[in-house]
Amino acid sequence: MKTMIIDRKILPEPIISYIHSEKIKIFEENGNIVLSPIKDKPNLDELFGMFNDGKLSTEKFIQQKAIEKELEN
Repeated sequence: MKTMIIDRKILPEPIISYIHSEKIKIFEENGNIVLSPIKDKPNLDELFGMFNDGKLSTEKFIQQKAIEKELEN
């Protein structure tokens, strides 16, 4: 059997409840059919800055650390 990538929507509900990724790899291993979730890669635009929630950019983080360092002296 060749390795296939499928969309989770084509699987029945009992199987979908175990796999939460959108894409699933199906392959044969030692006579068993294996369903393996494919982890979604993060969008690089969402990872801009220090934190991926977008609340604090790298520049603001560096500025805050510089201010904290000045206050310590």
